[in-house]
Amino acid sequence: MPSTGNFDSLERLILKWGFLPFFKNDIEQFSIEEFTPEELWFSPDVDGPWEWKGPIIAAGSCAYGKIFQNKAGFVSLDWLPHLLHWRRAHYHATKDEAELLQIIMSHGSLLSTQLKKLYLPPRPPHTRHNRLSKAVAEEDRRRQRSHQQKEGIETALTKLQMNGMVIIADFEYRHDRQGRPYGWGIARYTTPEAMYGSEIMTPVQGLSPETSRDRMMQHLHQLLPQATPKQLQQLVG
Repeated sequence: MPSTGNFDSLERLILKWGFLPFFKNDIEQFSIEEFTPEELWFSPDVDGPWEWKGPIIAAGSCAYGKIFQNKAGFVSLDWLPHLLHWRRAHYHATKDEAELLQIIMSHGSLLSTQLKKLYLPPRPPHTRHNRLSKAVAEEDRRRQRSHQQKEGIETALTKLQMNGMVIIADFEYRHDRQGRPYGWGIARYTTPEAMYGSEIMTPVQGLSPETSRDRMMQHLHQLLPQATPKQLQQLVG
């Protein structure tokens, strides 16, 4: 069984297989989680796959995002054009998705925190109310709307990633007073074209989306003989 015990071995496996989900899924032995030594999974003392995500993206040979059944994973640049070609073919963005995509495209890339600030309406200025209960009720409604809007952004971002419109360019961390990174990395979103150039789609020019789908299915069937046709179809999308 492959092992992703260090940065290099993980990157090599992604490039060899072309597709690799981050988490366990319906297909056994097909995730970074299953191939990672236990002592490196969520370890506070040593770096592991969580810390390697950004550097692997930065190396320039693998793309990352929520691309496998709404969950995260990697795809090599050899296979990315086929995935984009197939996923984009029948995608119709909702109003929210189109607005978020336009904001990302107009800035080149944005941290998730920046994107939410640009997309969410500003908090209304505080006004005095004659009755405290009215003010409290209004604040509760505002918080509920804000929470729903944030959830809506996450859902829209996931759909944009699943349909090949947006990927994650990096993860950026907050730093303590000693300059040490801490906490969860904040995702920076961009488009495949902004990340890799418009020529990213050159390999599929002249091909039908169905041809790209069939090539991915054939590759994954050889790679994952334990998977059923339905599982492979769900993986490809």
